[in-house]
Amino acid sequence: MRTNAFDDEQRRAPSREEIESLCILDAVGDDGCEAGELAARLGLSPTIAYAVAEGAAPLIGAGLLERRGDRFTLTDSGYAWLRERLTELDVERTRG
Repeated sequence: MRTNAFDDEQRRAPSREEIESLCILDAVGDDGCEAGELAARLGLSPTIAYAVAEGAAPLIGAGLLERRGDRFTLTDSGYAWLRERLTELDVERTRG
């Protein structure tokens, strides 16, 4: 399937929202983490875990993350999108 110039441009220049989503999903990692740990993985103080959890809510709504109690995990869709998008951007994952 051939892409148009707009699609190519989107691959080269992700939006701020997409970058933030990619960072959060990558920080959650394959094994998941609690909100305080997620904040720390993002380079933020664990004391703002509540705000980080609220910021992740759109990713839960989009079906990319799951939250059970205070623990976040990637959904299958979230893992697939993260892997696909990082490959398109030619970026290696930092966590396993």
